[in-house]
Amino acid sequence: MDIFTLVMILIILVLAFIAWTQLFGAPWIPTRHKTVHRMLELAQIKPGELVYDLGSGDGRIIIEAAQSFGARAVGIEIDPLRYLWSKVKISLLKYQNRVDVILGNFYYQDLSRADVIIVYLLQDTNIRLMQKFEQELRHGTRIISNTFNFPGWDITNQDEKEKVYVYKI
Repeated sequence: MDIFTLVMILIILVLAFIAWTQLFGAPWIPTRHKTVHRMLELAQIKPGELVYDLGSGDGRIIIEAAQSFGARAVGIEIDPLRYLWSKVKISLLKYQNRVDVILGNFYYQDLSRADVIIVYLLQDTNIRLMQKFEQELRHGTRIISNTFNFPGWDITNQDEKEKVYVYKI
């Protein structure tokens, strides 16, 4: 196999994974580190709380939740490449005892143990998740959304400049 063919195969694979994630929730658009920290601040995370990041991408939110806030964190990622990337980062940072990432579809995961849920998804995906959240999450669970909201739910805190919205079940 020549180098051109190999490069073309890799490009096709990357494009396929990008399209794959969009089918299930949202395309991967990395959240700026400043926004990640602001989201976690607004969530008022306490040490030991369990944070879930739906569509966790490269793991930056779950790692930051553990590093800066002392949380336990779980990411759910459907893209095998980003899942593996997250696993490697977690191992290199030696956070395996506090941070995990699950390869799967967040619609089919049990979120009932979460204290905090983080989402940076599309508006339609947020709307689709509302019923799941209302059925599964405990009273007081905080949901932090980047950019897109949950129509009809009361915002308990927000940073309009960063487009971060906080809700409580």
